[in-house]
Amino acid sequence: MLIGLALVIVAVFLCCALLFRLSVHALPLFVAFAAASVTYRADNGIVAALLAAALAAVATIALAQIALGLARSDLARAAIGLIFALPAALAGYHAVHGIAVATMPGSSLQIGVSLLGAGAIASASWAQWDRTPR
Repeated sequence: MLIGLALVIVAVFLCCALLFRLSVHALPLFVAFAAASVTYRADNGIVAALLAAALAAVATIALAQIALGLARSDLARAAIGLIFALPAALAGYHAVHGIAVATMPGSSLQIGVSLLGAGAIASASWAQWDRTPR
């Protein structure tokens, strides 16, 4: 029983870590989902949809890296970081709110914890895109 409890704790931790990683990259994931959806709805098949999703996500990340490499002013770099941080904050809010609703009694504390999670994930996304060398 003790081993089962330890495995459940590890599984929950790994799910939260995966959720955090995916929330940080919310914009490329959204672009990939949109490309896959359009490709699949055009009756091109699941393989073409997966390929379109992968190419769209890679292209989004590559364009961001190129834009950050070409941006000379701090304002331009901040705007690019904000483009990636806002969807991450929205995804982070909803992810943390879902966990809070499942584990906490209904109160304004749920919203407060969700806002803290949104801020943490948005700042992590900002830091991820701010690491690009100038």
